[in-house]
Amino acid sequence: MDSKQKSKNYFNRNSSTFINRNGYWNHDYRITSEILRRRYVMNLVDIGCGNGAFLARYHSVSPQTRLSGLDLSREMVQRSRERVPEADIIEGDAERMPFDCDSFDAVSCHMSIHHHPHPERSLKEMHRILKRNGTVLINEITGPAWMRKLMNWCFTRWNTGDHAIYSRPQMEQMLTRAGFRNVKSTLTTPFTYVCVGRK
Repeated sequence: MDSKQKSKNYFNRNSSTFINRNGYWNHDYRITSEILRRRYVMNLVDIGCGNGAFLARYHSVSPQTRLSGLDLSREMVQRSRERVPEADIIEGDAERMPFDCDSFDAVSCHMSIHHHPHPERSLKEMHRILKRNGTVLINEITGPAWMRKLMNWCFTRWNTGDHAIYSRPQMEQMLTRAGFRNVKSTLTTPFTYVCVGRK
């Protein structure tokens, strides 16, 4: 079973757990919402939207923004639709997104890239669906090199579909290779960061 199928199975099974219902990363959602709000985003898609926790947060600070979401898990899509009925939530693969080119002012991806077996494909898709000068925002977990190495080893033995976590420089390089410019990252906690770029 590949990591995509493991992710789909894991989140289908666990979409209703307390921690999934409430979102793992509310502290980071507050920070990323403010970054996007300051950029006057009017059309946003969240990739790997899970149960819609970030979309619900963003709707509360920018109710005029048109929201969309994409997730591989059927059950998570259903949870997002229930939580954020104002958003257009679609089941799909981040490596082959069902969106037209140049569709969105901003693309966000919260704590999802570490589940992607081919993150470079996902990032190229994000670049494709963004409008010119659009914003990409990646919010991810990280840690010192020894911890990333340990976690990545553990991922090969777990059944959760986690694939790999990346350092800030690694993520910046991946975004740049995908075609993004003005790429910068900052820590949001000692173990999470946000990386932002422009198309």
